[in-house]
Amino acid sequence: MEKYAIIKLSAQTIKLSLIDVTSNGYYNLFDEITETVKLGMSVEQNGLIMPNVINEALTLLKLFRKICDANNVSKIVAIAESFIKVAKNQKSFFDEIYNNTGFAFSILSPEEEVKVIYKGITNTIDISKALAIYIAPNQTHIIQFNRRTIMSSQSINLGYLNLAEKFVDELNPEEKMKKMIAEFTQELKNNEILSDDDQEITYIGVGTVFESIGKLARKITKYPLELANNYVLTRDAFNSVYEVVNSLDLDKTKKLKGITEDRADALASGVAILKALFDMQKFNATSICANCFDEGVVAQNLPNDAQDRVPSDMLSVSLETIRTFYDRELSNTLNVYNLAVILFKQLKVIHKLPRNYVKPLRIAASMYNCGTRIGFDNYANNSFEIIVNSKLYGASQKDILLAAFACKAQNLENLNLAEWLKYKDILTEEDLDAVRKLGVIVNLASSLDKSRMGNVQDITCDILGDSIIMKTIVNADASFDIMQAQKVGTNFKKVFKKTLQVI
Repeated sequence: MEKYAIIKLSAQTIKLSLIDVTSNGYYNLFDEITETVKLGMSVEQNGLIMPNVINEALTLLKLFRKICDANNVSKIVAIAESFIKVAKNQKSFFDEIYNNTGFAFSILSPEEEVKVIYKGITNTIDISKALAIYIAPNQTHIIQFNRRTIMSSQSINLGYLNLAEKFVDELNPEEKMKKMIAEFTQELKNNEILSDDDQEITYIGVGTVFESIGKLARKITKYPLELANNYVLTRDAFNSVYEVVNSLDLDKTKKLKGITEDRADALASGVAILKALFDMQKFNATSICANCFDEGVVAQNLPNDAQDRVPSDMLSVSLETIRTFYDRELSNTLNVYNLAVILFKQLKVIHKLPRNYVKPLRIAASMYNCGTRIGFDNYANNSFEIIVNSKLYGASQKDILLAAFACKAQNLENLNLAEWLKYKDILTEEDLDAVRKLGVIVNLASSLDKSRMGNVQDITCDILGDSIIMKTIVNADASFDIMQAQKVGTNFKKVFKKTLQVI
């Protein structure tokens, strides 16, 4: 296990991320520090990074150096976004940083930023054909890819910061918004990458602007999950955000409390860019890819074999990462996972659940006992918040929510209708029936490995009228595991309306 540090200079912030990395390329963020240092504003106003801003950045970076040393960091990646290239004194700025901290910063070119964004997307969202939009401080990158290959990309020299600066003297918020939309629309008109009216393309929004807009949309629409990644921002939800932001008195000294640490007029310019895109492209929704840029930077700096690996099943990578970093020694989660998948297939005739419930089952089975991190007593109930707040890629927000309920439903008494109704806009009545069935399957799988020895290797099921005869294929004495599985029979009958016999 090694420790990496990723230090990123952005227009508004300087961020340190500390990451554990295994030799086979699994990684986990274990600490993060983000501080506001307005480098971008200094550059935009003066063409220089001013001395007070340099001192502020240097003080923070010296502290980051101490933190890296204290944590025995073996690899430091220091990058700056391309906005800083226009600063006339950027060379002396980076020289001073290196002389005081040893951090050797590299400035990403627009082409390198595109590669990082694409790498982050392919390690975060399971979409094969998409058009990704990344709104940076001084640029907007548009990347079209298909089957994990970049088909085309283009960078527009307007981002949330320099677009806001163009109209900084406009005091009327609605007029400012109209002018920013018109300015960005003009830039889009001859943009060939946006001319392909392909109905199969998924739109992906990347970066802090999209994350802030998504957070505001969830607040306005009272969306019950506070999850950023893979949140689907619909046109209607975006229009609600637009109406709120369009009417606010925003300037560069103000913030929207609880929404963004950046200046509020920069958020408004981001909204203007997205409004122009929505209106020109006529798309109905965009999926938000959270932390995509950071994920891309990490992925590009993993050990060589892992760096070149493109995950074909992101959910498997996420679940294996969780097992690697959070499972205790002699964990049996992989055994339970395998047994649950076998049971799902063997019981298909009676559960009658479509394939869209496979991902929730995989998550629930792989994390069936994650609640023990809080306490053993009714650990199934404790699992809900852990699953909902885990970093799970390759699954939709609905998949994750269903998995959390399915894990909770290992004990059917845990299911509370009032809690379920909180998510009525996401879940259906059919989902409630499915969750009960998945919960019993996961409970049965964990019971079949209650000894935690992997004695039961396979299962076959015979359906005889009102009875299910479950035959275990074992590699050692599994009488204890079979006895424990038989105890699930009461809940099995409640849900599947059949008597269970395990032999």
